[in-house]
Amino acid sequence: MLANVVAGRPALTGDKLKSVGSFVLGICIFVGAIVLAVMLVKGGLWLSERVYPWLVVLTAISLFVVILVLLPLAIFRRTRAFAGGGIYFASFVFGLTLWVWSLLTSYALWGIGGIVVGLLLGGIGVVPIAILASLFHGLWSMVGELLLVTAITFGARFFGIYLMTKAEDYDHPPDLSP
Repeated sequence: MLANVVAGRPALTGDKLKSVGSFVLGICIFVGAIVLAVMLVKGGLWLSERVYPWLVVLTAISLFVVILVLLPLAIFRRTRAFAGGGIYFASFVFGLTLWVWSLLTSYALWGIGGIVVGLLLGGIGVVPIAILASLFHGLWSMVGELLLVTAITFGARFFGIYLMTKAEDYDHPPDLSP
């Protein structure tokens, strides 16, 4: 060390070694976080591929129940809250199916980059990314289907909330006493 000082070269002190070590450790943690994120995305894709066929069946059953059971029940005041709750619950089944389908579509058309961008947009961004990817690839029917399922999801959710609040209004009439 004395030879470095005599030769005009700065000596490596403990502080400089600690800062270099901290920098290397930070790089390793950053790379590890990226590897972990890629593994989570790949695992999510693997799981989505296995779950999607079941979700399609569950969505078809939910749509059947909503149309043939819950919508007729929404006509009657006494069953309106139940129908609203069922339609509201079914909207989450529709939404989960839409999200998984959009995840798989985004990956198929734009790869891991599309999924990462979609997940960085709050997770729900996978749906608009799938719509954009389908649009730029000229898959017009898929764009229409994604938009239709999105409309069904939010329409069912808002209609279920409307029915539940409407039923609550009938259960608790306003107090008109002076």
